[in-house]
Amino acid sequence: ILKILVRAVVENLTDSEGQQAGALQSKLKELFGRISSRHSSDAEIWRQYALLYGGGHSSNPEDNEKALQFLSKAHRCDVQTGGWEKEPALFKEVIKRGIHMGEVTVSCSEKKSNPSEALQMLSTTRLSLRSLATKAKQMHTDVATGQIHTELQDGVATLEQLITELQELSGKLRNQSQ
Repeated sequence: ILKILVRAVVENLTDSEGQQAGALQSKLKELFGRISSRHSSDAEIWRQYALLYGGGHSSNPEDNEKALQFLSKAHRCDVQTGGWEKEPALFKEVIKRGIHMGEVTVSCSEKKSNPSEALQMLSTTRLSLRSLATKAKQMHTDVATGQIHTELQDGVATLEQLITELQELSGKLRNQSQ
């Protein structure tokens, strides 16, 4: 039901009486505030909450930061849930979501006026993604060939490129602040 509500508001769908669902955005954000406090370990709730704030693609930098905050919480919930790392299809999905979180982090950090806040943002995401890449290599590397499971290769390669990009951005920010 929450997914349907979020989709209706985000896409500003019209109801049977001609009312625009976008008008309910503030009420839905309020509802998600309550729901997320009660169900703080539900990754899907955090992802839907992030979508409500534009999913990291809003023209409003504050909304993008909120979305990033919620995407980070969703990622934390994903990786704390047991068993996902053993199943390549689930692992691939967590990698895909991690990549999205990393891209939103890059975008948010570039719009930050405070370099130390941007650095914190980059470092936090980089550590999460590094942990994910390491886990993929530990759990899904073929002992005989030394290759990562084919289903995860592209995702891990993209993750590692993103980690490098986050590292480089952090380096630039450190140089600017000295």
